[in-house]
Amino acid sequence: MAAGADLQELLKSAEEAVEVIKDEERKRIAFERVLDHLLKKADNSQAVGARPPAPPVNDTPPPVDSAFASEQQRIDTVAEYFGIDPEQVTDIFDVSGEDPVLTIHSSKLPEAQAPATRHIALLITGARTALGRDTDTGHLRQVADAYSRLSSSNFMTTLTKMSELSLLGRRGSSKRLVRMKVRGAEEAGELAKQLVGE
Repeated sequence: MAAGADLQELLKSAEEAVEVIKDEERKRIAFERVLDHLLKKADNSQAVGARPPAPPVNDTPPPVDSAFASEQQRIDTVAEYFGIDPEQVTDIFDVSGEDPVLTIHSSKLPEAQAPATRHIALLITGARTALGRDTDTGHLRQVADAYSRLSSSNFMTTLTKMSELSLLGRRGSSKRLVRMKVRGAEEAGELAKQLVGE
């Protein structure tokens, strides 16, 4: 278990990640999932000196929380997070499955790789946070690659420089946990409104 000062930091990170969710029940669910993941990460990092961490049993994501079991519930939650109408969610995301998928046309993203990566990071991290799902740099890399906006040499640098996000984990690691800051959630909402208004 994380020590007192560390625990305060983890609580703060989890609170910031779900700050923009207004519905208290949805916020509670998302907060619990984010905090649980952060605590597990903290425990694993503290245990490294004691013994090697056990290999993961599998990479299957946890089942969707029952609060977001239906597609309409996921649409409503994402709409609330971004401050857009529920019927506009499908103009940006496909939330028919457990993980949100970015569906905007590539022409709606900046041509340059770094600005496009920033937009992708705000949208994907926001949608996953709204649904109580963890985001790591691998999720963002995959989307940037799918949209032909991935710069392998500058990808991590672009994310690290984003003041809207917190990257947790060891520097230099190719797969780090991504957390949305309050400022990032606000900018993600503005970006979503611009996309549906075009």
